[in-house]
Amino acid sequence: MLEHHFGAVLLSHLLTQTPVPGLGDHVTPVEIRFQARAVTAVDDYVVTGRAGNGALHYLSIGVRRRPRLAVSDSSSVELMRAFLATLQQQWTYLCAGRWHLALAVAAPFPRAASVQALTTAAAAAGSAGVFRHRVAEPGRLNKSAHRALSDLQSLISAAVAHGAPDSGVACDALTWRLLAHLSVLELRLEGVRPVDRTAAVERLQSMACLTGAADGDALFSRLRECASDYAPAGATVNRESLLRALRGAPFIRDETPKVAVPLPRPRRGRATTSRLPRVVWSHTGLLRPHARQPRVHDGTLLVVDGHVLHALDAASGKPLWKPKSMGYDNQPPVDGTTVFASAIGSTLRPRSLHTGVESGPRIDKCAAGQAVCARGTLYVPDLQGVLHVYDTASGRRLWSWRPEPAVSGFLETPRVVGDGVFVTWTGCDASRPWTLLALDTEKRRPRWAEPIRLASAQRWLVSADSVYVISPGERGEAPWLSTYDVHSGAFVRREQLPGPVVGMLSSNTTLRLAHQDGHVSSWNALSGENRWTVKVARALRARPVAAGEEILVAAWDPGRLFALSDATGEKVWDAPARPTASFEAPAYVAGSAAWAVSRAGVLQGWDLQTRRRLGDIDAGLVWEPAEQGVPQLSGGVLYIVTKNGSLHAIRLEEAS
Repeated sequence: MLEHHFGAVLLSHLLTQTPVPGLGDHVTPVEIRFQARAVTAVDDYVVTGRAGNGALHYLSIGVRRRPRLAVSDSSSVELMRAFLATLQQQWTYLCAGRWHLALAVAAPFPRAASVQALTTAAAAAGSAGVFRHRVAEPGRLNKSAHRALSDLQSLISAAVAHGAPDSGVACDALTWRLLAHLSVLELRLEGVRPVDRTAAVERLQSMACLTGAADGDALFSRLRECASDYAPAGATVNRESLLRALRGAPFIRDETPKVAVPLPRPRRGRATTSRLPRVVWSHTGLLRPHARQPRVHDGTLLVVDGHVLHALDAASGKPLWKPKSMGYDNQPPVDGTTVFASAIGSTLRPRSLHTGVESGPRIDKCAAGQAVCARGTLYVPDLQGVLHVYDTASGRRLWSWRPEPAVSGFLETPRVVGDGVFVTWTGCDASRPWTLLALDTEKRRPRWAEPIRLASAQRWLVSADSVYVISPGERGEAPWLSTYDVHSGAFVRREQLPGPVVGMLSSNTTLRLAHQDGHVSSWNALSGENRWTVKVARALRARPVAAGEEILVAAWDPGRLFALSDATGEKVWDAPARPTASFEAPAYVAGSAAWAVSRAGVLQGWDLQTRRRLGDIDAGLVWEPAEQGVPQLSGGVLYIVTKNGSLHAIRLEEAS
């Protein structure tokens, strides 16, 4: 059966992580849905892929052996109804290049060349009017292509007459829309020499145990069996589930990661990082006092200095472009090589990260200080409390959402975790002013039936499975930790905490909290149960940091670095700041060493294996974390803006 042979070809692309024709050569397939009627009307296959910037792309494929594409053929009319329905449902994503349509046919298909000539001309035209004029030019298309265009327009008119959506445009405009976003895939999977099957077998050789072609051929045959099982069930398959289905087959290489043998702990002696830390470069007088801590993106250092945005080369510290004016103290989001810098008048201006030149359409009348980028998508509220979602590459708006009842604005920048975007706002009811809701980024609608509503929230955090909300206790009592299911928003558990929280650290299995009164607590990430709680100091002001099987806590009083067992909370070792001073910022882990900057402005380090003290830098590295943020460690280099506006790049780990 042609459809199942093609399913095996798609599975071969998924298994070998190679581009699928029609989805984009820059896109890696990550998921295949069989008979995906719940997702799109063109439902034989929906292939999901991920671009280099993390943006998800989709390809809806209709498979027909040799469609007549004529009004007299009822199956062709039904096929066109499916394409027109998907065209309307996914129009914004199609325009942004994030959704694609394909018709897969068996070769030789008599009309393939004609339809492909039409799709090429439609995509190049850019609009229905230009396309109409071009195809009317003498010699632009041959007679076969003109006949195919006429038949296609008649077929579209018939499909609309039978209930297909016309998207509010005339037939010729609808024809252009379809052709501009359609690929025709000729499948050579049957007959004496099935070329596409041979190409799939060649792709699969990298996954086979041996280099012989027989293993690749056997693997393709097994994928053909999988496709036959997946199609009737309407299965959704990713690479991990496919590898599980193939596990144990004699012709496929085992990709199970080998357990690494731990290296023996070195004896106490001279530290291997004795040449560190060292200053790579410094700038004095470049920034004003209390400028924000820099962020590194693709080798570019961005520094927000009040109403000014600086861009420097991270390696050399040289300015890349002249400082740009921007909204006060707004940390601009970055996607790939584009930075979305705010401007006067509640506007976002996309600029090239390396040149500073504007690189796309502006977004006006938005809450520019609440914009965030994630996986090729920009999330930014407007000034009326509506969240808008844009494709960062094209600047096209993908979808919008507004809370019900309407609100005047959101409390903070949306947070994107996995396939969800989390937003907070205040309501009219004074007794419940704080609301949290998760939106599904793929389905473009709320994920939870009801939002989380609390009197107020001190902090909140999202993990892969849970939402944690820390809310203050009544009448001065200790705060509470409430756990909710991230998929449904359902309440899971509520526990009282030792004291106010100053920092959080989460993983898939554990949530660790640092408390103002010197306690550190650990919680099960799924059940919300307390694993352990210990008191390590009189006062803490910084979040804990993971270092292998240990948790590092930089304490305010006394000024010491504590290493706790992540499993039990037991103190493994500790060391004082020298000279005596408090720690207000978290520690940094670079390779086999831990580093921390004290309130005396001294950067000092410890070898995590020998616990031996390393070198230090006393360069007046003093800043205000509450105003300036926490410095970033990137590529083994720590970038710090001091209280007086000096900027330093300090290497803590040798480049690999």
